[in-house]
Amino acid sequence: MPYEGQQASKRGHIDIVKNDDVKKFLSECAYLTQPGDQAAVSIAAHYKPAPKCDVLPQLVVASDGSAYSEPIDKKFPSTQVGYVKTSFMAFDMGDYNGLVTPGSPFVDPYAAASLHNKARAVAFTLPGSNVRYKGLRVQDGFRRAVYEQLSDERTQIPRGGFSVKDMLYHLEGGQIAIEKCPSCGQGGPHLFKRGKDESACSGCGATVYVTDSLRIHEQISDQGDNSSAITRFMNAVEHLQLATLLKAMADNNLSTVSGTAIMVDGPLALFGQPARYHASIQAFYYGLFERCESAGLPPPLIMGMQKDGMVMEHARALSPHLKNGTFCAISDQYRAEFINGIAPLTDNFGHETYYGQDFIYKTDSGRIFDVCLAYPFANKRNRKEFSGQKADPKNYDRWLARAFALIRHLEFDLYENSVVPVALAHRHASISLSPGGTLLDVLTKKHLS
Repeated sequence: MPYEGQQASKRGHIDIVKNDDVKKFLSECAYLTQPGDQAAVSIAAHYKPAPKCDVLPQLVVASDGSAYSEPIDKKFPSTQVGYVKTSFMAFDMGDYNGLVTPGSPFVDPYAAASLHNKARAVAFTLPGSNVRYKGLRVQDGFRRAVYEQLSDERTQIPRGGFSVKDMLYHLEGGQIAIEKCPSCGQGGPHLFKRGKDESACSGCGATVYVTDSLRIHEQISDQGDNSSAITRFMNAVEHLQLATLLKAMADNNLSTVSGTAIMVDGPLALFGQPARYHASIQAFYYGLFERCESAGLPPPLIMGMQKDGMVMEHARALSPHLKNGTFCAISDQYRAEFINGIAPLTDNFGHETYYGQDFIYKTDSGRIFDVCLAYPFANKRNRKEFSGQKADPKNYDRWLARAFALIRHLEFDLYENSVVPVALAHRHASISLSPGGTLLDVLTKKHLS
């Protein structure tokens, strides 16, 4: 690490450039490249005409999240406070279709402003390294903050009094167990049920919270950069908030849920320590599908839209060789052979993280999308069997045509391969480095005692 103001040597690269071991290493490496015409034709043979329909959802809900964490003072770069913002954009499809005035090619600005006003943002503040929240140790203070924020009315559905913390109980069947105290690593198990959200450790006396089951605090250290923990919190809370919203909607009016499309910015997956809840979310959505079908209603459309990643890189490279209006389910074999370039590392890709299946879809207008549809299965007990089932398009007959119809209806030109609801959700959730990040730094320094 250089001293502040110290510049790197202009000759520091020479030892590497002249090193024969480096040249030998590079010569033994291979990497994925743009497929040639012959290879592309072979891959494109996996793509089929996309199913079509004219059915569009009555309600569209899009979600996105943003995180910001920077040092409070340049003299103490390891001292941080983290900010997370999640945004939900919900609009009636009739309102969206009414943006353009009949007989005019222009959008009604007042109708567009009304659409923007329907966004709902939720802000979270979390202590990072070297910040003691309420006098507790850094990690214990972070656990306390997570519990308070996920119990707060900000995460509750209006008129429901049901928060993200309460959703954790619902996902786990009403009771949650934490084997050991997260503060001292001893004692336990600690059992929680709704109304009993805290437990005292018999060893160290620290308070254990039901939200500790997310295990995000495990990434927090007293020193160093804790931005990864803030990002994990953002990923988990975004997916949990959507599940909470859908539960409240289903309990209030099942037909409304049936006519709803959920669009998440990113894959349907939970990563890192909170990943254990992905299986519970999968089972919850499957139960929701079954409730709708039992009532003679189509199941809701739950989909993730990925803008980046290896699947999208592959899709963009392959796009010139694909016909418009085609799609392909990304099986584990396809992923291993054409995207990762190596044999499958597990019997089922995403077994510990994903609750949705990737599809590459090229629209009639030539735009390319990575669409992740919620699994129509209650669980993944048999890995090898599930690996084949999840990538069979026949298992998604109730969703594919509707998903593709929605994408075609909402795609637009402002950003590459984008859809309107996700772009609007991102606009309300994103925190810019300037002036947003700068103002958050000022806010932190002003109020941090």
